[in-house]
Amino acid sequence: MSNRHRLERWALVALFLLAFVPRVVYPVSRPLQWYFRSAQFFQAILQGDLAGTLFSEHPGVTVMWLAGAALWGWYGLQSLWGLNPPTPLETEGYAFFDRVAVGVVPLALVVSLGIVWGWFLLRRLFDRKVAWVAAVLWAVDPFFLTNSKSLHLDATLSTLMLLSALWMLIYLRERRWRQLTISAILGGLAILTKISAVFLFPFWGLCMLVDWLPSIHGSQSLFSNLRSLISRILLWFLIAAAVFFVLCPALWVQPAASFDWMINEGILLHKDEVRDQPLFYRGTLGVQDPGPGFYLDTILYRTTFLTLPFFVVGLLALWYRQREERLSLLLLVSFAAFFFIQMSLSGWKDGRYLLPIFLTFDILAACGLVWWAGRLPLKSLVQMGVVGGLLVVQAVIVLSHHPYYGTHYNALLGGPRAAERVFPLAEWGGGLDLAGRYMDSQPGAKDFTIGTQFLANEMLTQHVRAPVYEVRQVQDEADYLAFGVQYTTRGGNYDRWGKEWEEVYKFRESERVVSFGGIPYAWVYRPDAEPVIPQEVGAHLGESIRLEGYRLAQDRAAPGGTLWVTLYWQADAPMDKDYTVFVHLQALDGTLVAQQDNPPVRGTRPTSWWEPGVLIEDPYEIQIPANAAFGEYLLSAGVYDPATGERLEAVDADGERLPEDRVVLTDVSVRPVVVWWWWALSGIWVVLVGISLVWSWFDRR
Repeated sequence: MSNRHRLERWALVALFLLAFVPRVVYPVSRPLQWYFRSAQFFQAILQGDLAGTLFSEHPGVTVMWLAGAALWGWYGLQSLWGLNPPTPLETEGYAFFDRVAVGVVPLALVVSLGIVWGWFLLRRLFDRKVAWVAAVLWAVDPFFLTNSKSLHLDATLSTLMLLSALWMLIYLRERRWRQLTISAILGGLAILTKISAVFLFPFWGLCMLVDWLPSIHGSQSLFSNLRSLISRILLWFLIAAAVFFVLCPALWVQPAASFDWMINEGILLHKDEVRDQPLFYRGTLGVQDPGPGFYLDTILYRTTFLTLPFFVVGLLALWYRQREERLSLLLLVSFAAFFFIQMSLSGWKDGRYLLPIFLTFDILAACGLVWWAGRLPLKSLVQMGVVGGLLVVQAVIVLSHHPYYGTHYNALLGGPRAAERVFPLAEWGGGLDLAGRYMDSQPGAKDFTIGTQFLANEMLTQHVRAPVYEVRQVQDEADYLAFGVQYTTRGGNYDRWGKEWEEVYKFRESERVVSFGGIPYAWVYRPDAEPVIPQEVGAHLGESIRLEGYRLAQDRAAPGGTLWVTLYWQADAPMDKDYTVFVHLQALDGTLVAQQDNPPVRGTRPTSWWEPGVLIEDPYEIQIPANAAFGEYLLSAGVYDPATGERLEAVDADGERLPEDRVVLTDVSVRPVVVWWWWALSGIWVVLVGISLVWSWFDRR
């Protein structure tokens, strides 16, 4: 074996490890439906209950075979060691995150081996350079990584779909029936994973049609060519259908009922279905279809600084490639375009549904990056060094988010600061795991009662031994409450999220906050804890009111943003009047920019009801105008008589009367969502890529 081949083999081992290790080291919290379905599926197999193996219209059978075998295999191995473990379905009283992680391992293995297999296929379709760059981009694609760390369907689906499509393209080149058979087997496995993979059938038809059209003018008859076309399409379909039938146990005993459920529930229902939970998208909450713009934004924000611009370069470079390579790339572009259209037809949209497109984006980006580097006025070795350097930069940026790759958003569009105005952050529950681990580390944790928001309970329960309930079920009876940013963003008016966050807890100082990149993702509270006053004031207003302090959730905001302010009051003596509180945001020259005036606690705790010595938590939301100028502002508060408009005399803790009888609380910075230098770096990068393309074109001319 030559040194080159030996080095390449070691490089493939490194590629596998680059793909596999980040996917299996600490899979972060996720919904649990496919954990339980996988365990129940394999249990039904062991018990001979084949009709009981169909749990979903998706149908998810590939994932349930893999994860179920791993879960029960791990249980059996532990039992042989005499450890007396709980079964995969015994979860009450356990923090069973380790078992969820075991279920992820075979899925991560399939994805990682698929990346290595994809390298071999791309080498046959294009060349080694494109194959290596694309494979590395797959391995460190943050969106692919995020979905691969989950016991869910989409990463496995995307891997199988892409491999099937690549084998289709190889068949068009080499005309071997073995290649068609492998493509069909992979296609059957993909459809067995998720019903949306039926897209592969019309895509295979498109490939055959594109291949057949030039033969119309050949020596064979039109009828003969058409018969050959139809036979190949039908053969692919029959092989895929056979794989689907052989590996789906429910079809062996109730084929009609199983097919009916998959088609009606998995395809027809989802076409016009609206959400049963609110979706936040670009400042709007609703259950209606957000439109194809939602998926376009998903692509823009979930790609990277490397893949987005070089995908465009790859499209521009199509016409510089050889005919066979150009045809393969055009078919991959059509794969992405038509899959985008297919998924846009559904009224129920979710960013992860678009994952198969991202793998084709990585291939086009690899082609664009290699083509671009080849036109730089540098030696070949240096050109590949530039490519390697850019891949290393992307890998470092992405892997620095470990294990929360879902917190990565495209830096060219402003990163997570910009993305949080477009989508709810923590789509995969990032941060709730750390919140759960914090609660489980407290004394007496196994006897706690924990409350959280609907769906967040599935993510918390993996990391705590105590029972977890929805907030509305336990409310103040809970020992701890946990809130996740995805659900707080998606609206406090939705009953199953609970209104407690909107009305109470977002104005309180949390016992624990989990943040990534300075953005809070999860909060932990003790309902019975005494209120914490983060900033002491000690000002007096009038004869009987004392402003003990305040809490400001953030000391900077963007135009159009909101300041969450909590004032903490006490009465020194009973009052017979009901006063109004004002909170003002002013420019440094005194200009009033925003305000909120109302009786304390939104009118529910008038001052005539106050009892001396009782602390009053008084929340305010100050909406900053969208046209507010950037700069420093003053946040102040005071009290006045609504009948006369006269303010109560305000004095500070030292007894000095305050100007205008207002208590200046703090400075607030109004800044852009994304700092200027971030946009500058993004612009410089895009301009550099553009200039290098233009320069190389003129140089070649």
